Amino acid sequence: MVFEAAGAGRTNEKPEVKPEAIPVTEEETSCRWSRDGTYVPQGHTQRPKGGSGWSRGIQKGRGDEMAEGTRCRLVRYLEELTQEEVKKFKLYLKDEPSERIPRGRVEGADRADLAELLVSTFGKCKAWNLTKRFLKDMGLWELWERARKEGLQDPTEGPRLKTNPRNKRKHQEGKDERNKYRERMKEKFQLIRERNSRPGEHELFHHRFTQLLLLREYRDREQKHHELLVCGGEHAGFMQERGQLIETVALFDPFKEIGVQPRTVVLQGAAGIGKTTLASKVMLDWAKGNLFQERFDYVFYLTCRELNPLGEREISFADLIASDWPGPQAPMAEIMSQPERLLFIIDGLDELKFPCNENRYDLCKDWKQKEPVSILLSSLLRKTLLPKACLLLTTRLTTLGKFSPLLESPRHVEILGFSVQHRKEYFCKFFRDKDLGEKAFHLVKGNGTLFTMCCVPLMNWIVCTCLKQQMEKGQDPVQALKTTTALYMCYLSSLIIPDDKNFIPQHLRGLCRLAAEGIWDRKVLFEEEDLRRNNLEAADVSAFLDMNIFQKDSGCENCYSFIHLSFQEFFAAIFYVMSTEEEGISDTSIPGVRELLEEFSGLNASFVVLVVRFLFGFLNVETARELERKFRCRMSPEIKSQLLQWAQRESKINAQNDFSMIYLREFYSHLYETQDAEFVTQVLANIHEIKVHVFNQYEALNATFCIKHCYRARKISFYSEFDLPAGIWQELFSMINKNPNLKELMLDSKEFDDSCMENLCKELNHPNCKLEKLMLANFKLTYFSCQHLFSAPNLKSLELKGKIVKDDDMKLSRETLGKKNSQLQILRICDFTGFAVNVLDLFSAENLKSLYLFETDIQEDAVELLHNVLAEQDCKLQTMSLVNCELCPTVCYKFFSVLGSSKSLKNLDLSNNFFGEEEIKSLCKTMENQVWELETLRMSWCGFTIDRLRSLLPFFCSIQNLKMLDLSYNFFGENEVHLLCEALEKQDCNLQILNLWEWHLGETLEKTVTSLNSRKSFHITWKDYRKATTEFFNWDADDTLAVASFSHSRFFR
Repeated sequence: MVFEAAGAGRTNEKPEVKPEAIPVTEEETSCRWSRDGTYVPQGHTQRPKGGSGWSRGIQKGRGDEMAEGTRCRLVRYLEELTQEEVKKFKLYLKDEPSERIPRGRVEGADRADLAELLVSTFGKCKAWNLTKRFLKDMGLWELWERARKEGLQDPTEGPRLKTNPRNKRKHQEGKDERNKYRERMKEKFQLIRERNSRPGEHELFHHRFTQLLLLREYRDREQKHHELLVCGGEHAGFMQERGQLIETVALFDPFKEIGVQPRTVVLQGAAGIGKTTLASKVMLDWAKGNLFQERFDYVFYLTCRELNPLGEREISFADLIASDWPGPQAPMAEIMSQPERLLFIIDGLDELKFPCNENRYDLCKDWKQKEPVSILLSSLLRKTLLPKACLLLTTRLTTLGKFSPLLESPRHVEILGFSVQHRKEYFCKFFRDKDLGEKAFHLVKGNGTLFTMCCVPLMNWIVCTCLKQQMEKGQDPVQALKTTTALYMCYLSSLIIPDDKNFIPQHLRGLCRLAAEGIWDRKVLFEEEDLRRNNLEAADVSAFLDMNIFQKDSGCENCYSFIHLSFQEFFAAIFYVMSTEEEGISDTSIPGVRELLEEFSGLNASFVVLVVRFLFGFLNVETARELERKFRCRMSPEIKSQLLQWAQRESKINAQNDFSMIYLREFYSHLYETQDAEFVTQVLANIHEIKVHVFNQYEALNATFCIKHCYRARKISFYSEFDLPAGIWQELFSMINKNPNLKELMLDSKEFDDSCMENLCKELNHPNCKLEKLMLANFKLTYFSCQHLFSAPNLKSLELKGKIVKDDDMKLSRETLGKKNSQLQILRICDFTGFAVNVLDLFSAENLKSLYLFETDIQEDAVELLHNVLAEQDCKLQTMSLVNCELCPTVCYKFFSVLGSSKSLKNLDLSNNFFGEEEIKSLCKTMENQVWELETLRMSWCGFTIDRLRSLLPFFCSIQNLKMLDLSYNFFGENEVHLLCEALEKQDCNLQILNLWEWHLGETLEKTVTSLNSRKSFHITWKDYRKATTEFFNWDADDTLAVASFSHSRFFR
């Protein structure tokens, strides 16, 4: 069994502090712990009880006593806040509109000072209430609940109304009933069974409880297309940096955007991710008094697998939820009197048989009225029945689209599984031995596939089980567990004894048929009638019951189920691969493989996703061999042909989406399951462009395997949101010299290991490498790596975005390294710190035609290097872009002189650079002794005022060959436009295009430009910047637009 917790909640329990551990110091806060556990003000010494001194001093008056008590309590709560939380608390305090505290006093205040400021400014009652409100707004719900309870009992909260004895007695009776129900729920949920435990074997829930990561997410579009098997800990870490994780205690907190509390929360996740376990944990924590105590008086737990058999049975909602009541009759009137204090947990919406799409007028509003269970559940979900009650639902990701229209403003919370830390914790708990658990954990951690699978709790349990069994046999298990299918096969194979007399192939066939029938009927709970319809009797499934893969359901009499839905999906897949030709059996009552694949291609494919994945997994030779050896069934010879034809058709259809990972995550995972290179190559034979954006290692493994065997791909874009292991990068790089058609490669990663860059350089310099264009973003490059990149034999275009550093293991200067011959014609460098221009000295630039330098400091050495490149006798450099560079005023004239002296330079982009008086003066001074040969000049976003523009006009007019001038985004007014056009028209120049695009030109200015356009010798463009950029400034085709889009944006998104 898998046991995972929700996101870690704040314990907020003050540890017991021994008196001797608390010395009195000057640095101590205004209150400290006394020996009897109370707080003592600073400067006072603890006295024996009943003595004089401080104990008498606080008896000056009741008001002073309460005020001092409030200060101490405030300090106690503030000390439980982290430094970041204290900063946030101060922000709330500074923004409090009722009374303004000087910001300086708040900024420098420690926790004791804050307490004093609160009480002295707002008074004791308001200070306490403000603190509670701030804790609530900050999402610190356990602290808030504790403060609320303490406040209700404190005299500072004001006088209490006297309670009517009758009401008090009634309240006590209700409390007693509630406590009995809590005890019943504790008994029911505190014990659990392992999936493969023997009858009667149980374990305490908290012994196997391991924390889960919960993500506050809204990914409706993706939910309609796929269900991920894995959302790894790395992805969770990526989201955690952005503050997207949520704790269980905050599930029903208000939406930050609108401040409204959700009444429906949907826990969604892949198969085996821990949805049921998390729902059970919520129930158990409430029953123990650890969760939602101030929010819900009653929590009821309903499972869809138990509701399915009751679908058309008429029953009242009161009777439905009273089945677990400990006494003869539940106090329903009292329970339903406050529906806003009720929580209903509904587990397994994806297993629900009925659609819940009844008409509104058929729904039920009365909890006493008898209706079919399907109507009651639909009424509850759609807020017709008990609209103020709260719902906590669990479902698989891809099923949610079916129920979304029924739910009213739900909060979606995705269960990501285990973080790396909690995977290790789970291993140690499973093996019940820390050393053995850590040994197994490190064994798995070395295998990227297995380790990634382990972020899914069910997979973690299966992996641990298989490892334990294989280790006990003295065998190496890792190689056998590379895919999901292989993992399940390994686990089940260990349970099956080939010579077992109870294991009869016909019984296996019946069990697999039962599983497939259940998949199509959305059925997970089977009655004896279902068994008989599939030629099974209770005695026939004894072997599977003994293996604990099929079980008698404890919640329903004479009902059976697989230990998990994924096991039912596995056996359903076996049903499809069984060969039936020999026995002459033809089963047409269950849809065939063709219908299964068509269903998968549809939008509502959640219930067949894993079946199809297992189906592809059985194509693997080793898995098929194990299937025949252990399960005594052979692969149907038609299966591979059917899957191949379908996969080829799907890849052809999706080729229009550039075979992008965003559409085809499940498709990639299915191909990966085969581990069949020839099969994958056949499927991807017509794919010429692949775009991949991965969020975890499992996705990366799937995509890399497919890319490696796609030999027709001409262009590949690979973007990773997190650090990938070196082995995955090496797999990806290996295709560079194996794919003769690959011409363009784009790689972008958050992190990248130095050794990986060395491997990439080796592959690029391989004789078989035909790559012509390479783009690298967020990579760290050494001088040594740069040399190898520049010298790649066929590389003509290179874009680098990241950091250039000197080699860690060598202190050689770039001169010592020597220059390399290079075939590069286009070089783009952006976001490099300090060394961008320096790389020009690492290779021979004789073939270079276009150079783009973004966000680069132009210092003395940079000017010298550019001069060396442009001064070469056979220099071919025609296009240079220096966007958003820091132009040092002291070298401006020398820098512009270098550019102006070039005879080859035809296109120059100086956009996103500030041109003040000094820069403009330097630029115009070059006219005295140089003739610029430019044909295209771009100076958008340069902040030209009318005076600066007037100073620049002589420079523009002096360039005799200038045909295209781009001055967009300089926010010219009518005067500037008239001035510019008149000056250009008077000069004898060859200007053809003037681009003046602005965010909002204005009606008056548009009329002016239109009028000028009709009578000028050149054409003015201002309406469609994108079109004008590509049509009239097309120096480097696709790259030009990226330059115009301001280098801040990522090239790859």
